[in-house]
Amino acid sequence: MDQPALNSNPSAHPADEIRFQRHTAPILAAQLLKHGLSMPGCEVAYLGAHWASGGNCELAWEAARRHHLQMLGDASDIVPTGRDARSDRSGLTTLALQQRRAARQVEIDRVRALSNPFAAAKPETEGELLLGNTDLERAA
Repeated sequence: MDQPALNSNPSAHPADEIRFQRHTAPILAAQLLKHGLSMPGCEVAYLGAHWASGGNCELAWEAARRHHLQMLGDASDIVPTGRDARSDRSGLTTLALQQRRAARQVEIDRVRALSNPFAAAKPETEGELLLGNTDLERAA
C-alpha cells in the first residue's frame, strides 16, 4: 500500500510520514467536526492541501471547507423525486421539496459563515490603541 509508483520520487512521500498522517486522520476529522466541518473526506482534503501548500494550515482549512461545500452542492440541485411526483401530481415543488432545499441552503450558509481558526488576526482599525507591554513601558 505504501509502495512508491514507478514514476514517483520516494523521498517526496516517505512511508513513515504517510503512516503518521493515516493514524492521525481520525483525530483531525474530530477537530474539523468540532469546528463545524462534518462532511466525510474533509480530513483528506485538509491533509492534501496542507502537504501541497507546504504546511499552511489556513489554506488547508479552507480546502476542507471547500470540500464540504462541494459535497453539499447547491440547494437548487435538489429536484423532485418519484415520491414528490406521487404526492404532487402537477410535478411542481412540494412542501417537502421546499423544506429540503431550505435545509440545504441553511447548511451552505452555516459552512460559509464558519470562521477559519487559522486565519490571521484582522488589522487594527484607525484610532484603535494597542496597549501591549512595550507601549505601556514607553508611556510610563
